[in-house]
Amino acid sequence: MMKNKARILVVDDEKDMLNACQKILDALGYKSILVDNGDLALKLLEHEDFDLILCDLFMPEIDGMQILERVKQIAPFTPMVIFTSYGTINRAVEAMKRGAFDFIEKPFNLEYLKVVIKKGLNQRKLFLERTTLLKQLEDKYGFDNIVGQSTSMRKIFETIESIATSDVNVLITGESGTGKELIARSIHTRSTRHTHAFVPVNCSAFPENLFEAELFGYEKGAFTGAGKRKLGLLEFADGGTFFLDEVCELPVSLQAKLLRVLQDQQLRHLGGNELIQVDVRLISATNKDPEKAREQGILRDDFYFRINVVNIHLPPLRERREDIPLLAEYILKQKIKSSPKEILRFQSNVLELFEQYDWPGNVRELENVIEHAISLSRGEEITIRDLPASILKIGLSGNHRNNWTSLPLAEAKERAIEEIEKTYLLSLLKKCHGNVTQMAEKSKMTRRNLHRLLNKHGLNPSLWRQN
Repeated sequence: MMKNKARILVVDDEKDMLNACQKILDALGYKSILVDNGDLALKLLEHEDFDLILCDLFMPEIDGMQILERVKQIAPFTPMVIFTSYGTINRAVEAMKRGAFDFIEKPFNLEYLKVVIKKGLNQRKLFLERTTLLKQLEDKYGFDNIVGQSTSMRKIFETIESIATSDVNVLITGESGTGKELIARSIHTRSTRHTHAFVPVNCSAFPENLFEAELFGYEKGAFTGAGKRKLGLLEFADGGTFFLDEVCELPVSLQAKLLRVLQDQQLRHLGGNELIQVDVRLISATNKDPEKAREQGILRDDFYFRINVVNIHLPPLRERREDIPLLAEYILKQKIKSSPKEILRFQSNVLELFEQYDWPGNVRELENVIEHAISLSRGEEITIRDLPASILKIGLSGNHRNNWTSLPLAEAKERAIEEIEKTYLLSLLKKCHGNVTQMAEKSKMTRRNLHRLLNKHGLNPSLWRQN
């Protein structure tokens, strides 16, 4: 079976150049689409997809720089290579700064053109693979905004699928910020109860003297201030799912009363005599160890066994680090929908730092960090300088370094030096609390050179002065 030929758009106002490119691209096995003016090129780009664009820098009416700006908007994953004459190399370099993939001098070297085309098509392939991966994550690993491909998360997804259509009570355990409510909602949306209400209640949000009234409802005059009859939260969940978050905070006296409701599927309003039928599925969650809560008398044994028919334990983010880049990409994609900014990706060193950080606040903290970075970002990428100080201070861990043996020696040396520089600067920033004068003295550098290095690595000393 033959592969589809890569489609390459060539834009140049010189006929001889177009003909030469067509012969070369045909010989290399690519499909060339030739255009002799920028206006027609833009019309094509609005209606067709291309794998690569080769474009002259200087053309009448619409030049290569204008086409580049439009390509970034309508086809951001299509690499664009600039053709330029000897006298316009500075402009070509400027075009690269604005997003061009590469530039080729006229008259061009055939072997160099082949290499640039191959690299450009490879970058296009990587962009498409990344997009496909994110779609797969949503389809295969995403459960209502839950993302993960680690073994532990896959097992959780399998459990959700297995129990969703039954009515068993579920206890979800895990640290704060791991997404316990998302798991509960996922179970509800896949259950036969999904057309009825999902009612979440945080057990630590109500004073004990008010909680019973909120939970079971009350009749007019049941207590001072009860001016009219009010339905309880359990009644609102009738036919659906009742989610008790931080269940270990539920007063012991209410545990006994709720247990009776779960057993009999009936409740009585405060101040009332009528028995009211309720049909709810209970999903509970806690960030505490329920076994210890039982030992301490915080959880009644009979109540615990009733709510813990199936246990789902959500591991903290630090125990599933392979999910962190995927989660970060997914969160960025979701958050950017409500932002006026056009941020496409993270720089690779940002994702490396994310994987090294322990995330004590788990997914919730990751979301906050990404929101922080989006608010500070000034380009198409989230960079190191956009991150809060708490992330920057962890430095670079040797356990997560790139595999330098796969790189040419010169590039490996450059990366090693950059890593050493950054690790040194992070240590110095912490030791000197961001005081640049002290840092210059300790490092035996001029303030000018020190500032140059700090800017190179996106480090802002003021972030260390706050602590």
